[in-house]
Amino acid sequence: MFKKESLHHAYFIEGDKQSVLAELEAFLMDAFGIERQGNPDVHYAEHDSLGIDESRALQDMQLMRPVAGDKKIFILSVAAMTSEAQNSLLKVFEEPTSGTHFFIISSSERILLPTLRSRMVVVSHRSAGKTDLRAEARKFIPMSPKARLEFVAPLIEEKDKAKAEDFLQAVIGELHREGKIEATKEILILARYLKDRSPSIKLILERVALLPF
Repeated sequence: MFKKESLHHAYFIEGDKQSVLAELEAFLMDAFGIERQGNPDVHYAEHDSLGIDESRALQDMQLMRPVAGDKKIFILSVAAMTSEAQNSLLKVFEEPTSGTHFFIISSSERILLPTLRSRMVVVSHRSAGKTDLRAEARKFIPMSPKARLEFVAPLIEEKDKAKAEDFLQAVIGELHREGKIEATKEILILARYLKDRSPSIKLILERVALLPF
């Protein structure tokens, strides 16, 4: 699910809290020797609804220097997040302090505002539809630019912004797993343009298809 060499600064993980948390804890220990419990550099919290006060507290905490190592880890299990809380986290997720990583666990990515989602790597542990999208992304990435253009042509024809966004998130997730950091960053930027009121799905998908992966 994660790679030590290309760890992104913000993840949204959709799935069962206990299974996701177990895998995340194992990764942090194996990759960095970081234990969650009793560690001053790891903040863990559960929220029925993450509000503006909690998000402001997170902003303050992420500014503090690590106590024991060079990383600060924030793990949040949330059922919901208010719009105000998400908007207040935009700059934090856009320009986090060095060595800071956020992992938000929830049962559904639908709780995310598009603006916050565009600043995170979204990982799903279940949905069959998303599994299919990941498979499509794995096919897409190694293709030639010409083949990629042909691949995205049906998506362009459909003019479905939500489908295009889901596809790009799947591509971002796969590129991240492969450690292709620059390509991941470029597509994250392009995916944000889909949030505009009248985005050109054609231009965005064609630009992605022509990127060197």
